[in-house]
Amino acid sequence: MSIAKDFDLTGKRALVTGGSDGLGRQFTEALLDAGASVVISSRRQDALDQAVSEMSKKYKNISAAQCDVREQSDVDALAEKIGDIDILVNNAGLAHRAAWDVEQSEDWRKIMALNLEAPFWLAQKFMPSMVKKKWGRVINISSICGISMLNPRLYPGLGADMPSYFASKHGLVGLTKFLAAQVAEYGVTVNAICPGLFDSPANHEVFQPGPLLTSVSEATPMRRIGADGELRTALLYLAAPGSSFVTGQSIVIDGGWTIW
Repeated sequence: MSIAKDFDLTGKRALVTGGSDGLGRQFTEALLDAGASVVISSRRQDALDQAVSEMSKKYKNISAAQCDVREQSDVDALAEKIGDIDILVNNAGLAHRAAWDVEQSEDWRKIMALNLEAPFWLAQKFMPSMVKKKWGRVINISSICGISMLNPRLYPGLGADMPSYFASKHGLVGLTKFLAAQVAEYGVTVNAICPGLFDSPANHEVFQPGPLLTSVSEATPMRRIGADGELRTALLYLAAPGSSFVTGQSIVIDGGWTIW
């Protein structure tokens, strides 16, 4: 088998949550480039329409389905609408900033619902068909905040007050391991990607030239933050036929941030 064949996703069907922009769009384009057909989902229909309009100029196999993945009823409707898939990328997620002693339960629950509960409901809906086919890939997008704590001194003017985010992303790593153990014997793999600091659209304003960017760059062994495209290969690796013996793992892509 050639290396190209190891990464060939022709004939495979994927769902990318939060796939209309940011890292989700990068993941979507990577899967499309590898030959998969991709359904993207988001709460916002306008964002989906724009993304499909733009990407369909290059790709034929892109479609969209509106869904608020925090709501089980929406997830049920999504599964009914799009049917079986081969690859599930649980990318949708948010962070909420608040000190641990003032965090409100409503905000905490919103983050947990999106970052931790939604990946479980989606897996619950889409993994059974993967088990039946004896082939499938589930890729959860966690964070370095899911495997470690951040030193607030390295984030001047920003800090690291995100208790719900840290808890949800750590929980997602644990859920990844749990689900992987349940379906491994059926040829279905479940893994996580833990990105470090990236200049994504959500972070673009934060990482403008200044003390914060200087601080985090100097604290990273590669002396910079991540750039567009530097998560694509990891996603394709975990989605590809060639990674069939990899499951329950968290792939860290952080320029060396967590090795100190």
